[in-house]
Amino acid sequence: MIPNEAKLEIIRKRKEGESWTAIAVWVGETYGIKVHRSTIRRWYDKEGCQESEVDKPDLEQIKIDKKLNTYKTEAAYYKKLYEQMIAESSYEDLFINTIKELTPAFKNFELIQPLKFQQGFKRGSHPQSVMAPLADTHIGDNVDYNQMAGLNSYDIEIFNQRLYGWATQVLALVEYRRSFTDIPELVVPMLGDMVSGDIHEELATTNLDTCMGQMIRGANLIAQALMFLAPHFEVVRVPCVVGNHGRLTKKIPSKNKYINWDYMMYQWIAAFCSNQTNIKFEIPKSLFHVFEICNRKILMLHGDTFKGSSPDIIKNVTAMRAVLQYRNTLEEEAVIEENDSWVNQFDSTIIGHFHRVDEIDIGTGEVHICGCMKGGDEYALGQLSVITKPKQIVTYWHPKYGYIGKEVVYLNRYDNSPNSFIDKLGPVWGMKNS
Repeated sequence: MIPNEAKLEIIRKRKEGESWTAIAVWVGETYGIKVHRSTIRRWYDKEGCQESEVDKPDLEQIKIDKKLNTYKTEAAYYKKLYEQMIAESSYEDLFINTIKELTPAFKNFELIQPLKFQQGFKRGSHPQSVMAPLADTHIGDNVDYNQMAGLNSYDIEIFNQRLYGWATQVLALVEYRRSFTDIPELVVPMLGDMVSGDIHEELATTNLDTCMGQMIRGANLIAQALMFLAPHFEVVRVPCVVGNHGRLTKKIPSKNKYINWDYMMYQWIAAFCSNQTNIKFEIPKSLFHVFEICNRKILMLHGDTFKGSSPDIIKNVTAMRAVLQYRNTLEEEAVIEENDSWVNQFDSTIIGHFHRVDEIDIGTGEVHICGCMKGGDEYALGQLSVITKPKQIVTYWHPKYGYIGKEVVYLNRYDNSPNSFIDKLGPVWGMKNS
């Protein structure tokens, strides 16, 4: 057996050219072990010819050296970037300071009084109109505070408070705008779902009043709101369309859609307001209607025939343009009676139904989704996981530029208001002092 201590020396001697016999003699003399030269040779051929551990390079050290060189290179690179950034920053600071020092500033101007307080202030030369839709009032619905986890509640009393708040805020917004322009006209489109109705079984069991009661109490209160607003305008126009909640059938009808509690409500409102000659009603039997405001034609419909996404709404409004174009053809062919007054095209569209405020610009005119007086209810919370504030919109219109602005009227702020209209009718509805 070759001693381990002798192996490195054997390798060295063999590399220097010594014979196997001389190496065997050296092992015997040095370690006192007799090892035949053939044994030493076989070991060398198998293992000894490879490099010894002393001659092998230190791989770990090589890795460390490589990393060190990399870090040194990166440090030099970042140092160069830092020096460059400092230099550029100095140039920027110098440039900015030069601008501040050499650029002449505008002179200071004294504060000017607001225009409306100046002597000789000229008001707008074009009278404007205001549109304040009433949509989705759902009169008679009972939205329970506890079931809604405190998110909303609604009943006829809250409707009355919100309606009074709506009327007063519309008037306040108009009076503010009158500080710089004349506003002789108010348009109040009524977009349907004015009553809760009984088309769903749970509504029939939870409503606070019968459909008849919802209709007549709602008509009484809304008529008072219109009478409250009417003295402040030269004309108040009220175009109307029916919704889906007021229908008298469980299944959505295609024929006789106007046989609806909304339609009856509009007729009663008109009857209550009949002595106020500056209130003009438009109550068609069709599911849509077109009216004019400031030289613009507005298509109004409830919206239950639409789907709620913007692409679907755009698609349906585009289809309605084709429908009205067809009516143009009929008029040219004298199929439509001459005394059948109608506006044949439209610029903008207003709808309700979706219980949210939204605006979609489709290039040819805006589509306004007009909000909901009721706000969120148990169905929206439980089935759709959505909640919205009760709100309506107020839009402003110019005879030259058309639609020029919008306000959102938040109605829940009036829920604890002491102000409301008179929710009381005598035994004969149409008689004075009844």
